[in-house]
Amino acid sequence: MKKHKLVIGSILKPVDDTRMYEKFGLSLDQTTKYDINIIGFYSKKLPKESNIKFHPIFHFKRLHPSRLLAPSKFLKKLIELRPEIVIINSHELLLTTTLYKIFFGAKIIYDVRENYFRNLLFTPTFPLLLRPLLAGYVRAKEYLSTLFFDHYILAEKQYAEEFSFSKKKHTIIENKYLPQQHFKTPTKRPEKTLENSEKIRLIFSGTIAESTGVFEAISLAKNLHNLNPKIELKIVGFCSLPETLKRVKLELKNSPFITLIGGDQLVSHQTILSHIQEADFGIICYPKNRSTINSMPTKLYEYLGNQLPIILQNHERWEQLSQQYNAGIIINFREVNYHELISKMEQTENFYSTLPGEEILWYSEENKLTNLIEIESNNIL
Repeated sequence: MKKHKLVIGSILKPVDDTRMYEKFGLSLDQTTKYDINIIGFYSKKLPKESNIKFHPIFHFKRLHPSRLLAPSKFLKKLIELRPEIVIINSHELLLTTTLYKIFFGAKIIYDVRENYFRNLLFTPTFPLLLRPLLAGYVRAKEYLSTLFFDHYILAEKQYAEEFSFSKKKHTIIENKYLPQQHFKTPTKRPEKTLENSEKIRLIFSGTIAESTGVFEAISLAKNLHNLNPKIELKIVGFCSLPETLKRVKLELKNSPFITLIGGDQLVSHQTILSHIQEADFGIICYPKNRSTINSMPTKLYEYLGNQLPIILQNHERWEQLSQQYNAGIIINFREVNYHELISKMEQTENFYSTLPGEEILWYSEENKLTNLIEIESNNIL
């Protein structure tokens, strides 16, 4: 049987990115129906055992002028590979992918992983005066793309309301947790008595940014450490903004109980998971911002999947999910009673009285992806 050639592409995500490779790539590869190629950012160590072909054609700093040439490099690679199906997750590739469709007739799909319009408008990545112009340009491209794109994949349920351009032709495929081993019957994580522990290890994982609450996590750890010197914090992830990373390092200067892993270097997903599995509590706090107000953090699923107790920001949707499993302690990060928080943290027997199942795992989303791509491939002329 002839395999359809398929490309999954991004500009800033590494070619071994969890969603592109481990979730989309490997799930589609299991069907044996596709010749899969992933185009993206440079990564140091690529999986060797995979049938998937990697094309790390981008390697630049986030705001470097060479980024402007990235769409043309992507188009050149598409013409070289001649895929019949293209899935992209960078708004910068919308016009390029449209051009490819016009000339070569491929099925094209936009995997919307973030609200880029709000990110540009409400975060400090770009100068204040430039933000409305850049955000408007991105939203205009997204609306125009509806004339050409065959389907939209939305990584968040709330995006169905935020993105009117995707109406009537979208599928919600959430970024749920992909464990290292497939399990159907979860087993209880071994309980740990914190009173007898030498260390109480907190973790902040994923994107290191002001908008993802890294400074709230640092402040929380410092205040808890003042009350209990056993408290430590690991910050594990990548920071794309040099100014933010500089500020993080200044905050850590006289705090040896806080460790930074990654920072200006990409951290593999497996490394992040290994640190999650060693931790005693995960921290999730997104400061109030319209760019993330409807987000469901991927690390929430990762912490739940590893039965890691969570110190969680009071956010209605996150609370609802967390409370199904008694997964953690919900607080207002702006008004923390640290004595009460430490007391609750010590009551480890109260967490995960109900174990998360496959509903929080990638496998609950996998069939939606494979069914969608099969439908699109069946409609290739």
